[in-house]
Amino acid sequence: HTDMASPHLARYGTDAQKAKYLPAICKGEIITAVAVTEPGAGSDVAGLSTRAVRDGDDFILNGAKMFITNGVHGDLFFVAARTDPDVKGSRGISIFMVEKGTPGFSVSRRLDKHGWRSSDTAELVFEDCRVPAANMLGEENKGFYAIMDNFQNERLVLSGMAVGEAGKALEITLEYLKERKAFGATLWDKQAIRQRLAMLAAEVEAARQLAYHVAWLDSQGQDCVAEVSMLKAMSAEVANKALYDCVQFHGGMGYMRESTIERMSRDARLLPIGGGATEVMLEEVAKRL
Repeated sequence: HTDMASPHLARYGTDAQKAKYLPAICKGEIITAVAVTEPGAGSDVAGLSTRAVRDGDDFILNGAKMFITNGVHGDLFFVAARTDPDVKGSRGISIFMVEKGTPGFSVSRRLDKHGWRSSDTAELVFEDCRVPAANMLGEENKGFYAIMDNFQNERLVLSGMAVGEAGKALEITLEYLKERKAFGATLWDKQAIRQRLAMLAAEVEAARQLAYHVAWLDSQGQDCVAEVSMLKAMSAEVANKALYDCVQFHGGMGYMRESTIERMSRDARLLPIGGGATEVMLEEVAKRL
């Protein structure tokens, strides 16, 4: 709502579009969602196939979207569609604002996820969905660049989540290790465990400091695609490494659904996937070395 979707409107909307939607969005009266990912196009945004065909003062949308956060409960969707089929790749993509309840727009199914259970995710379908041309966000055929621009913000936010979750996991685990006794002493008294946790703490702190640096670069308006990609890849992998060990240090309790650390380990698994897979992030870095 606040880091993936509504920034599109704040950055690229007209004054009239902002006046119509932003006040209610800020109050939480309108929940937003961004619909880019498709069954055949995830990190490869340029491969999307949803079409938007001009028909007078409207565009008619046809296609499907997959893994859409807020897809079930969202009220306003920022939908990426191909408006120029004669060009390939990143060109010819536009973004449209589609309201919930628009004829031809439906939620085909709610998706059952491994983690992030409290966040609804859905598959969307557009069948001859008529949207006013006035609902186009930004310039026609320039939507890809807007999507890439907002990806920077999304990846920064996800990186912050990764660092925060990893840090909290270490905090919870340290408390548990100092209380749990085995073989006549606490688990914290075991050198093998202490040293592994110490190294994890160092890696989490390194990710945190990189996050501060990259956030500063972005706040200064600098071109920091490589740095954001480094951060997204590193923080997500560090978080999953930390959660893996934290579950291990909790023993059997770490495997139980009643354990906080068990839920956190499932939630962390999304971080190297969502908002740009680690492998894609590393390619972005490699291209700029």
